[in-house]
Amino acid sequence: MKIDPRRLMEFLAVARHGSFNSAAAASRVSQPALSKNIALLERETGVRLLERDRTGARLNSFGESLVHYAQALETLLERAAEELSLKRQGIEGPLAIGVTPVAAAALVPRALEVMTRQTPRVMVSVVEGLDDELSLHLRQGQLDLIVGPLGVGPHYEDLIEEPLFMDRAELIMRPDHPLAPAATLNLRDLQSTSWVLPSAGSVFRRQLETLFVTAGTRWPTGGITTNSILAIKSIVMTTDSVALMSPQLTAVERAAGRLRSIPLADAQAVRPVGLVLNAKAPRSPLAARFIAIMRDLVLKDLNSA
Repeated sequence: MKIDPRRLMEFLAVARHGSFNSAAAASRVSQPALSKNIALLERETGVRLLERDRTGARLNSFGESLVHYAQALETLLERAAEELSLKRQGIEGPLAIGVTPVAAAALVPRALEVMTRQTPRVMVSVVEGLDDELSLHLRQGQLDLIVGPLGVGPHYEDLIEEPLFMDRAELIMRPDHPLAPAATLNLRDLQSTSWVLPSAGSVFRRQLETLFVTAGTRWPTGGITTNSILAIKSIVMTTDSVALMSPQLTAVERAAGRLRSIPLADAQAVRPVGLVLNAKAPRSPLAARFIAIMRDLVLKDLNSA
């Protein structure tokens, strides 16, 4: 099966606008010509892609499968144009990196420091977000790679993972919290404690739910939920609430005496952090160089440990 890229872009316009008339105007073609091209696309694919009615056109299940690739192609073409534009100015890029908070606080800044020292004129965007959201952007071609927790989100056949380091979560609280003198704590000892927890649906929330089940402890009732790292730390520093967080995210506050971090004795909140790559997408030389820098930094950390 060979699909005409131009027809695929016109199909994307129909999917976005929900009608042939609006899509034709946006694509600067006549409505009859657009209808003909969509019919040819459906002949190329061998399936009906759109359901048409008086109100317009909507994707069916085949159309929903194809529109993902149409979006990825559109992004690929946009990024190709951007790369050529930057190259004319003597700038390498673009490189789009998706990160979660742990990656943003640890490995990624170090790798960026090395790369920008080697290549001063470079265009890089670092996008922080939730794991599932970043995975979608990676599959659509909006990101070159993700650095974050592995093996905890939905499985996509087109995404591959490479572990880089292990991260652990510890209990955090304000230094004068009643529990702060303890060297270690058990989850079962915190049943009556107020918690600040990740929001439902987040990957870290799913990890913590598994952690509580493994420890044979019920999930905290009530409390505050948020995915904001800044909010979690601020709430913990000003209340009797506790939270679980990577020590890498609290290093500044702990050094300033504003937070206390205590390991858990009855549960190992450890998770792999690494690269997530799109196996089907072309990898730019700049992305390959950045990945090599991260691997080298991890290897140096292991050798110096």
